[in-house]
Amino acid sequence: MEPSFNEFSKVVTKYVLGSQERFNELKERMEMCEHATSKAGAAALGYLIAMEEKESRNIYDVVLEQVENDGEDGCVRTEAIFAAMYKWLDKRLDGEGYLVDSSVRSVLHEAFDIYMVSWK
Repeated sequence: MEPSFNEFSKVVTKYVLGSQERFNELKERMEMCEHATSKAGAAALGYLIAMEEKESRNIYDVVLEQVENDGEDGCVRTEAIFAAMYKWLDKRLDGEGYLVDSSVRSVLHEAFDIYMVSWK
């Protein structure tokens, strides 16, 4: 068998056989990719759509995802929440034109720095 087919089989085993319901939901949402001229093009479009959706999630959903994550220790989840909030605020300030070395962003970093132990 080709190496690419082996990699494909691993992905199918992990994502399709592991959670059929989630796979079916994604497949339905990505039906528009059938209009692509190649399978690789459809996969690329699906990936780009997923990345855009990930970037457009609001901070509430990101934090809620961490709160509901029972697979992690409470301290790890709390740190992830603070990190998500810091990144969200920093990105918003960047979008408003505050430079990385501006006093506002420096104060923001200092305020969150003590809560993000793994960043050090």
